Order: sequence, then structure tokens, then C-alpha cells
Amino acid sequence: MDSQHRFKGPGELVSRQLVDAHSLWAQVANGRLGPTRDELTPAVIRGLLPSVYFMDVIGQGEDFRFRFAGDRVIQFMGRRYAGLLLSEFRGAPIFEAMHQIFSGCVRARRAVANGPMRSTHEPKNFLEMEVLVMPMSEDGTNVTALFGGLDTWPLGTNKS
Repeated sequence: MDSQHRFKGPGELVSRQLVDAHSLWAQVANGRLGPTRDELTPAVIRGLLPSVYFMDVIGQGEDFRFRFAGDRVIQFMGRRYAGLLLSEFRGAPIFEAMHQIFSGCVRARRAVANGPMRSTHEPKNFLEMEVLVMPMSEDGTNVTALFGGLDTWPLGTNKS
């Protein structure tokens, strides 16, 4: 993705599970910038838990801290990153792509998505992926965290 990339809106999602994640986020946000961390509890996101993640926004989106990732996200990434900063891993295509979409969500102050596309994570480049990132806000004004979802499937298969 280059700096000219236009992220798609949630209405263009292919993955049913990402559509469901966006619907849940929108319902909980109830017209606000985004839900608070306390509103998106494990009980609320129970059916989505394996495929979602949370990121803390550092400053105005200069960096991001990995907070939580479900089992499918951890399996895709190959390890847990909780507590670490995204900037510690910049340079690799997957982390550059993450920075772009996370920053895009913070700047746009709305949900953004990307894909389906071939995975930019080298060990998983045999997969197609779609990503959704949605803002969260503790104060109703600033994007303070991100709630996201990831769906993957074998390259060349039809997801719809």
C-alpha cells in the first residue's frame, strides 16, 4: 500500500465475520466516534473473539501498542505481540501495512477496511486477507484505541 491508497468502507467488506464485527461496533458506538474499552468486553464480542484485536493509539497515531489479539490473529501473526509497540517492527511489509491502515483510521475518524488481497506477511503469503479497523474513544473526542478484525482464506478461493 502506498500513501495514495484509498481504504474501502465497511459497506464493501467481503468477509461475513468482518461485516458482523462492524455491525457490532456500530451498534455499541451508537452514533459516537467509537465505543469505549469498557463497552467492548469479551462477553459482548464473544462470537468474534478469535478474529479480532485491540490496539492502543499513542499520541495522535504516531505509534500503536498491541493490546489484545484473538487466537486466529495470533496464529496468523505467528506469535503474541501484546504490550509491544508497532514501531519496534516497522520495515517488514505486514507492519508497514498495519501502520498505514491504523493511521488511516485515526486520521479518518471512522472505520476503514482493506482487501481482499494477498497477505503481506511473508510466512502467510499463500493466504488472502481482509482487514477492518474501527476507532474507539474513551473521551468521545479523540481516537484512543482501535478495534479490528482479520479474516484469511486460501488464495484463489471465493470468500463470498
